[in-house]
Amino acid sequence: MKQQMALLKKKLDEQSILNEKVLRSVMKKNFYSLNKRGRMLFVLGVLVACWAPGYFSYLGLSSWFCAATMIMLLFCAFKTFQYHRNLWKIDFSESNLIELSEKLTLLRKRYQEWYKIAMCMIIPWFIWLAIEIYFVCGEESLYILGGCLVGGIIGGLAGTRINKNMISRTDELLEQI
Repeated sequence: MKQQMALLKKKLDEQSILNEKVLRSVMKKNFYSLNKRGRMLFVLGVLVACWAPGYFSYLGLSSWFCAATMIMLLFCAFKTFQYHRNLWKIDFSESNLIELSEKLTLLRKRYQEWYKIAMCMIIPWFIWLAIEIYFVCGEESLYILGGCLVGGIIGGLAGTRINKNMISRTDELLEQI
């Protein structure tokens, strides 16, 4: 009877180890896609921060506006890097699930709060853009501002979708833990 109990206990321990390995492999795949998206957003932010000021300068907008745009975009890219930096270092084979869930919860919280930061930057920037375009283009500025407004709406919708995807992916990973 004792041998059977010991055998049963041994099989149960092996089963739990196997289940944990399966869980970690599934989590690793989801985690990889979350990190990949974070890296892509960081690289895209840096590229746009390099491109946009040159383009705005080519349109004849002020140097102050171009510099402020570059600083704003680099700030956004840096924040994305900062949010994901701790997650890029995690090794799933040795990581503690409690520590991982704390980091994911912090990432989720930061993405939920990002709207407050983004709106505080985007609204004044767009007003400044409208003023700059009006002084450079005069009467034709209405057409350009219409295009900017459409681009802003499309960009806002895309940004909202990306933000919601990041939050939902962190929710999925937290449910798996």
